[in-house]
Amino acid sequence: MDYNELQATLNKVKFGLDFNTSMNNFFVNNNGNSSTQANKWLMGLYLNMNADITKYAKFTGRLAMTKAFGDQSWMPMTSSIIPIDAGKGVGGGSAVYVERAYVDLFLGNYWALTVGRLPGTEGPGYNLRNGAARMSTYPALLANALGDGGVITFKPYTDAALRVGFAKVYQPLYKTENSGAGSIFSENGAYSQADMNLMFATFETPFLPKSAGKSLAMLSYAYVSNYSLPKAGISNGGSSFVGSLPNSDSINLGDIAYTNLHLESYNLLDSGFNWFASFSWANATRRENFLGLATSLAGSRIFDPASSYALHVGARYDFGSHFKLGYEYFHGSKNWYGFSRVSANDPLNIRNTRGDVHDVYAIFQLDQFQFFRLSYTHLKRNYETPDSPSAPIATDITTQNLSLAYILRF
Repeated sequence: MDYNELQATLNKVKFGLDFNTSMNNFFVNNNGNSSTQANKWLMGLYLNMNADITKYAKFTGRLAMTKAFGDQSWMPMTSSIIPIDAGKGVGGGSAVYVERAYVDLFLGNYWALTVGRLPGTEGPGYNLRNGAARMSTYPALLANALGDGGVITFKPYTDAALRVGFAKVYQPLYKTENSGAGSIFSENGAYSQADMNLMFATFETPFLPKSAGKSLAMLSYAYVSNYSLPKAGISNGGSSFVGSLPNSDSINLGDIAYTNLHLESYNLLDSGFNWFASFSWANATRRENFLGLATSLAGSRIFDPASSYALHVGARYDFGSHFKLGYEYFHGSKNWYGFSRVSANDPLNIRNTRGDVHDVYAIFQLDQFQFFRLSYTHLKRNYETPDSPSAPIATDITTQNLSLAYILRF
């Protein structure tokens, strides 16, 4: 490729950068034992790309690196069960990973096909606190995970859309592996049930008159089939299970169905008031005998067939263009398992809380590209945070986080 071809290619692709760094101070009371963990730093760096390839094809990409300062490891060795989104964890080390890379193919005036690593993170319900535009196809309380697949969109008129999609959820299949490479296929069929599927449908439309401001209503359904975890992770989670598992390196535990209703409104009646409300209902069904003879006695420790729900609401008032004050509340029932993972903007992963979360924040907007956010988060766990859709284990843990973040986007 000569210089002119290189310049033509670079001119076609538009680049943007997101940078996020925060200082966190955690105050924990764990069943009567208090501790303080101050001056903990997190960082996220994101390179955004988009290009209009032709009049009917558009490419969008996002490379990401998130880490806790001082942590250079890729896989945290202290966790018995690996997070589904290996690259999303703030303790994930300095590796750069592909958060999204997809192509939109516009098929006439009403249809579109999206293929690739889908936009499945930081959806509606996530962006108000972070001063960001919508980043995902579906609400954050429905799913907040990486996945490769396709989405068909039907837009009969400008402001409403019906989307149906399928994704293979990104996950490691070995406890000790750095990626899924090399373990997604085997000629002996060992991995036929090892990988996770996400099927979803969502309908969205404005629900307020345009004169009342920007609004969005979404009704969504997601079905997670073949919820799988590495055999080693399950074995470490309960030593009595060792030897009772199938010989495959990863095992299908069951399925989870999520239904979500999400409403949001921006600058209501030109008042500077913004709000959202999101409610999810989940129902889990367990695969029979995934632990062999131990399933009936100990299977719920890993995957509990139960119904659950979660509610997430938030509001933010913009005092002009330089100061914004907001509040969010989250409640997860005792069996709730949020299909969500930790991020630099959410180190406590509040959407996977079995209990209550209160969050108050103030945004100091310097200009259109950058702002500081001062926040106080109070998280009360009534049941332990689940690594999988496991049975509830009662606890009494209160975590408070006083955080100052600087966010830059250009």
